[in-house]
Amino acid sequence: MLDFVEKVVEKLKVGANRDRVSVVQYSSDAEAHFHLNTYTTKEDIVDSVRGLRHRGGSPLNTGAALQYARDNVFTSSSGSRRLQGVPQMLILLNGGRSFDSVEAPASALKKQGIFVIGIGARGSDVGELQKISYDPSVALKVSEFTDLPSVQEQLSSVMSTVLVRATAMTPTVTGKKVTYLCKDVK
Repeated sequence: MLDFVEKVVEKLKVGANRDRVSVVQYSSDAEAHFHLNTYTTKEDIVDSVRGLRHRGGSPLNTGAALQYARDNVFTSSSGSRRLQGVPQMLILLNGGRSFDSVEAPASALKKQGIFVIGIGARGSDVGELQKISYDPSVALKVSEFTDLPSVQEQLSSVMSTVLVRATAMTPTVTGKKVTYLCKDVK
């Protein structure tokens, strides 16, 4: 899973006025490892991602994690430039069905204009991933986290489409933000 996150970061144009990244892990509760305004270089982000350890824990409260990201990551104080018209993107890596409701938090993210892409493995529920994703057609599923490279190109294509679509709507766009919500189920 961490290799997958690294590969996604490698494709971004990271910088203070370019793409910004935050990483949040969750199980029963969520925790930001770093915010959108913490790092301004790809190298610093990758080094931090390499230092992540499996969070563990249960139950899997995906709804609470989505709400946490909305309230604590996609904010001006954490480095979000949503209010300046910069597209916001959240990539959810999920390893199982949520123990709490995802509908209201997913809806709140969509209303805020945050483009969510749900990627599930193992016991993930496709219907739940489709509810979470901004557009149900962008929800992706793999058998195991080791299969994540098989959806890398698909994800890159969706991310490019989002940026083009957002740029057409807001011509002052200078970058996008990606937040990874990571949960590994052993």
